[in-house]
Amino acid sequence: MPPTLKLTDATTTLDLLAPPYRASQPMRIAPPDATPVLAGQTLRGVHYSPRVVETDLNLKADDLPSLRRALRELESMCSISESRQSIAQGAPVSLILSLSKDHPAAGYRVLRGELALPPGLLQEPTLSTAYSVPGARLRLLVEPFGRLAQVAAPETTIHNEQHLVARNYLDLTNVGGTRGAKLRLKIADPGGWSGPARMWIARRSGSRRTDALFFQGEAGATASGLAPFVGGNPTWDGANVADPNASGSGGNVAHMKWSTRASAYEVVSDDTHAGYVEIGIPGASLPRGLFRVLARVRAGGNPYSGPFVTEHYETETAMAFGLGYAFGGRVREPSADDRVYLRELDGFQTIDLGELSIPPMAMPDDYTSPDLSLRIHGIFTPPGPFTDSVNNRYYSASWDVDYVMLLPIDEGAVIVDGVDTTDRVLIDSLSDTPGVYLLDATDVVQRYADFTGGPFSLGPEDTRIYIIRDEPSDPTAVRFTLNASYAPLVAGV
Repeated sequence: MPPTLKLTDATTTLDLLAPPYRASQPMRIAPPDATPVLAGQTLRGVHYSPRVVETDLNLKADDLPSLRRALRELESMCSISESRQSIAQGAPVSLILSLSKDHPAAGYRVLRGELALPPGLLQEPTLSTAYSVPGARLRLLVEPFGRLAQVAAPETTIHNEQHLVARNYLDLTNVGGTRGAKLRLKIADPGGWSGPARMWIARRSGSRRTDALFFQGEAGATASGLAPFVGGNPTWDGANVADPNASGSGGNVAHMKWSTRASAYEVVSDDTHAGYVEIGIPGASLPRGLFRVLARVRAGGNPYSGPFVTEHYETETAMAFGLGYAFGGRVREPSADDRVYLRELDGFQTIDLGELSIPPMAMPDDYTSPDLSLRIHGIFTPPGPFTDSVNNRYYSASWDVDYVMLLPIDEGAVIVDGVDTTDRVLIDSLSDTPGVYLLDATDVVQRYADFTGGPFSLGPEDTRIYIIRDEPSDPTAVRFTLNASYAPLVAGV
């Protein structure tokens, strides 16, 4: 088997030993202790940690366009290697290398690449030479493919809501090995869950794992100026930024109440934006990435009294919520397509208001983003058209927001439906058949879970795993017992 030195991203393959690259042999690789590269050092055996490898190129081509194209392709391969560190981001760039017929080919994930070009760059051809770039050097940071032995993390118990510092997430610090460690995570109930409910699980690694992504609703409330009534004198009864309420986790909720009293009025049939809770996130500390916006909300009881019959609420009236924001001069209000209706009255529910990309517009490097005003809108559908000529009728709509969670989904997330009291959730990417399973109390697999998303790996740095459950009771009393194990990617498998 001849020596091999190729770069590939599953769609394009560059043979670095062939024209126009003509890489020199042998390829040099940094020793395990990451000391400077020694001249003439060659790859001997397989090492598990990320390594720096480099080779000299003797770039030559018969014409200038071919030489420029070869340079562009190599620089492009180096560039995309940094943005493809997980399957979700595309096929990673791989280095396929063997030194001789006695050395089997080995595969390495390219983490970063650099093409160093000498001063003066291009040499024009003469009668005896082609277009060339002598003295070019390719440096790659690579890691071997494969798996280490499985690593078990200590069993951990966490709380459902992050009203205090250490709730709602599990930190896997000192993640061994390299990028893309396969994860197996069992989420059990130590005795506090109620009936079937939805659960959200997501991961975030590296420096972004320290972003503040949890916000209490009582941080602020603002009333919209739209009145749902054609006649009468609508008023805001209150927008309490810290309304004491024992049913709200932490004891406070943002409370909104809209009402009117008039001698005669008509209730319009159009949906009504009944105010919004606004949470300000400073631009200097704005988290980046793609998120699902989870909000724990409640419709505050029957929103009308007087002549309106209560069964109208089930048949003709609904309370919904929608996501909006104000950012950099742009204002977004929820549309009819992305509103979320409540399942019932008088109880808190955690609802998923859809995706949010932060920031929602491009930002130049080294400039601070404007502040983001995240808005949770209450949307009320009246039981009309309905005309009432009876005097002194009263009409109101009230609702609460307990907390808002920006669940990061750009590095992997799973949404599991109908997790019951006796269920255990298993997220597994370690097995030959990865998936999301429901277990019984003795860890016997019952079935595939009904879920959205899929099993996720761990990040290259310390990883944080977030867990939220739609719990109707005070979520600060809810606990999760977690058993995590993982197998980092290395060589030799």
